[in-house]
Amino acid sequence: MALSTYRIGMIGAGGIAESRHLPNLRQIPGVELVAVANRSQESGERAAAKYGFAKVYAHWLQVVDDPDVDIVFIGTPPYMHREIACYALEKDKHVFCQARMAANLQDAIAMLDADRASEKTTMLCPAPHYFPVQPFVLDFIDSGKLGDVRHVVLQHAGGNLVDPERPLHWRQRGDIQGINLLDVGIMGEILGGWFGPVRQLSAVGRTWVDSRPPDRDGKTAVDLPDAVSVTGQFLNGPTLSALFSGAVTGGGNSVTIYGSDATLQCFAYKSQVRISDADGERVVDVPEELQGRWTVEQDFLQAVTEGRKGSPSFAAGVQYMAFTQAVYDSLRQDMKPVELYEE
Repeated sequence: MALSTYRIGMIGAGGIAESRHLPNLRQIPGVELVAVANRSQESGERAAAKYGFAKVYAHWLQVVDDPDVDIVFIGTPPYMHREIACYALEKDKHVFCQARMAANLQDAIAMLDADRASEKTTMLCPAPHYFPVQPFVLDFIDSGKLGDVRHVVLQHAGGNLVDPERPLHWRQRGDIQGINLLDVGIMGEILGGWFGPVRQLSAVGRTWVDSRPPDRDGKTAVDLPDAVSVTGQFLNGPTLSALFSGAVTGGGNSVTIYGSDATLQCFAYKSQVRISDADGERVVDVPEELQGRWTVEQDFLQAVTEGRKGSPSFAAGVQYMAFTQAVYDSLRQDMKPVELYEE
């Protein structure tokens, strides 16, 4: 049954939920913020007071089981996504899930299986990094102006992990993040949407600080690497070279697409692209009317109203989780030593 009133229960109301989802949801007619469960009762009470949730629960199960909740927003870290999403679908609730989709590929596949067994609307939160230029880039690729797309070079490098005295972040913990290292999954989603699946890849990683000052749980061990380099090839032909790093000063975030007739470079959160072709090099400002925009909450609720699955779908999530899993698995494969002989 299509909904005109959206009775929402939120599990995990921090981070992006506070910066985007909740402010935007409150602007949409028909939205009712019914219930919330957060990391602690206290933080749940704060979220309720700030955003107007009618009920605060101590555990996420209570949110899903509440008969007044029709839609479950999952804003927890990845290790909880499978259990919550599968249970919510079993309880006949619509599900919006924060990215990354799951702790690992196996959990993502379980979520997709649950999704396919349900007629309820599901959707994953999309990666916003290249929203401003994405329509322009896709049109440029489809127009053939690049010629044959031959190489894709990605750099997502910054300095948030340079300081060894920075306390352990939860995104560095395998028990919370699973295999979701750095921006690998985020860019796996974007690259998959632009160029299709990656056919093969190889990855190497490095951690410069193995132990950090404790986080709020008292954990100090760094489980996920500070930097990863990936080389590979897309199923439809182009090669991929990618650097993901949190351990450099300077850096920057960009995607460069090299074609036989032109090269196009775009930058995260910028509405400009750099184009090089037979006419020279130039910077192009993407017209405002052609820029992609964040309409995530509206898109999901529109899908609920129309009784269909949202986009990015759980199937798309499995694809980027397969990319992330392949990177993670490649990092764990050590080259066998070769015995050297003197001539």
